[in-house]
Amino acid sequence: MRMKHELLTVKGIGDAMLLKLKQNAINSIIDIIHYLPSRYEKHEISSIHAMHFSETITLKATIVSPPVLNYIRKRLTKLIIEVITEEVVFKIVLFNREFLKSSLLVGAEVVVTGKFENTIKIMVASDLVLSKNYVLGIIPKYGLIDISDKVFSKLVKGSLHINQLPFEDPLPDEIIKKQQLLTQKDMIKIAHFPTSESDILAVSRRIKYEELFRFGLRIALLRQLNDQIVSKPKKYDIDKVKHFIDSLPFELTIDQKNVTNDIFRDLKKSNPMLRLLQGDVGSGKTVCSMIAAYAVVTGHEQVAIMAPTEILAYQHYQNFKEALEPFGVQVQFLSSSIKGNERTTILNNLQEGNIHILVGTHSLIQEEINFAHLGFVIIDEQHRFGVEQRKKLRLKGLEPDVLLMSATPIPRTLSIAIFGDMDISSIKSMPIGRKKVITTVADFSAIDSVIKRVNEELILNHQAYFIVPVIDGKEGTDLIGVSELFSILRNQISNKYNIEILHGKLKNEEKNEILSRFYEGMTQVLVSTTVVEVGLNALKATVMTVINAERFGLSQLHQLRGRVGRNDKQSYCYFLSDMVLLGNNRLDILEKTADGFEISEEDLRQRGPGEVFGSEQTGIPKFRMANIIEDEELLHLAFSDASSILNSRDLKAIKLIKNTLTMIENFQLD
Repeated sequence: MRMKHELLTVKGIGDAMLLKLKQNAINSIIDIIHYLPSRYEKHEISSIHAMHFSETITLKATIVSPPVLNYIRKRLTKLIIEVITEEVVFKIVLFNREFLKSSLLVGAEVVVTGKFENTIKIMVASDLVLSKNYVLGIIPKYGLIDISDKVFSKLVKGSLHINQLPFEDPLPDEIIKKQQLLTQKDMIKIAHFPTSESDILAVSRRIKYEELFRFGLRIALLRQLNDQIVSKPKKYDIDKVKHFIDSLPFELTIDQKNVTNDIFRDLKKSNPMLRLLQGDVGSGKTVCSMIAAYAVVTGHEQVAIMAPTEILAYQHYQNFKEALEPFGVQVQFLSSSIKGNERTTILNNLQEGNIHILVGTHSLIQEEINFAHLGFVIIDEQHRFGVEQRKKLRLKGLEPDVLLMSATPIPRTLSIAIFGDMDISSIKSMPIGRKKVITTVADFSAIDSVIKRVNEELILNHQAYFIVPVIDGKEGTDLIGVSELFSILRNQISNKYNIEILHGKLKNEEKNEILSRFYEGMTQVLVSTTVVEVGLNALKATVMTVINAERFGLSQLHQLRGRVGRNDKQSYCYFLSDMVLLGNNRLDILEKTADGFEISEEDLRQRGPGEVFGSEQTGIPKFRMANIIEDEELLHLAFSDASSILNSRDLKAIKLIKNTLTMIENFQLD
């Protein structure tokens, strides 16, 4: 005989309801209890004298005449009901609610929600119910498929009546008391049956705190695990390193010196470095990594440098080769486009230790690539790589030191959440002699004045970028593609200046050739998609223009602006968007500040970390309620408490730690 499904023991659940619950992934009494409301509605009745035009209001009124139903057209009806409240007579208009007509009798009391537009004589209603069916107070809304909120609320009540077993709260008692949180048992009951707004706030705080606490515990454990890994301190020739620094054609900024000292302290430790170096575009992160790489090479170990695009990787190769080959360092470039005998030779030299620094893209993580003695890994624009890609490169060596670099500055709150298991160094000051890029946000009608500026700069032997969001502008949209913009520019810029097109569909060899011509000054104007976004360093470029700028995030636009102003010449940046004509001021912050940290914070506020950095790259889970930007204070409390229980003997704390460690191990094995 088949056992009776436990849900059938709850009053109100039969075979039909059982199917509906399964459709909503609810398969047990515990599932019902833990299925919390997605939102709440506050049901209260106002006075008509408190009404404001165009604002939603809920009123109780009495029907004074029979409803009138008008058929406007197919599938569109209008129901008109004349009512009175507080001696004010007005008409209610409801669309496509003809089924209500028979129940709306003269003298019946109704509760109606809607808006008055320009006149108190007519309300356009969004909802209307008989007064006897209207429930005052805070109403949970579950958003279930084919199950009304009222019915599900009854099922919750029945389930709580059956399940009288005590809820085992996952949070340690001392933390619940310290942070004045609801217990899980109280939180669940109050969440389903709140009596006040303060109840909802208390439920929200408990849920958010637990989400952030669990995440903070994972970060704290990862950091603890990293600190337990043993590696040999690096041995390097400090005299050679000092000689290299002295040979640089500029003096390091204070921030660069501090960052370099941070890195060298890590190199001397007996556990591997895991450091994030973040800094604004053009702040000089690369030279810090170059100094560290040279130091590791003087200690007879190899260095791997991974960049997200072949264009950026090749530029790193050129920069490292030019700077370090005079000091006897062998630098090699490797990408998926290098094949045959050339590739075989590179791989053999790498395995024999003849190559000191290998620069490339994600191709560096392929199984065929073996180092003789990999001691240092540098990952540029690290947020463009997934966690697995970063880990695979690290496994190429025996616990190598790892330096991650990012030109998208990360606000403190987010850095704690994303990189809490790492040490962080920041470069905030710019190299001496740099001028602030003059930035203008305008609509597309400014294109003629922009081209005029470009022509003036070309006469001075400078260069210009034009960036568009798409390769081809599609018909019926306002997007401009590279070919269309090329035609516009070719008609307004002298033929003595070379204009070239660059985009992602070109072959890598062709892209590298186009960029080489731009770097060498053979091309004066580059019309491109965002393949030039990160790391490119054309010193003669003084004008950056972004078309359809509304299609980009603020941090991305700031990155693009960073392609100019990389010398002592005055540079200009134009963000053109017809959204400006509609009063959209989202881009205004780019005119007001050049601070990448401030811009990144605003970008995060507008789009969230998943959009700015990519959900996989951030490693931040999708929280039910918590928001690491808006809940900054709670995040700090939760992370602090999570760190404090690592050595706790509390049974609940030990269970939480074991469960979290299992999750980490499973993630690392996948």
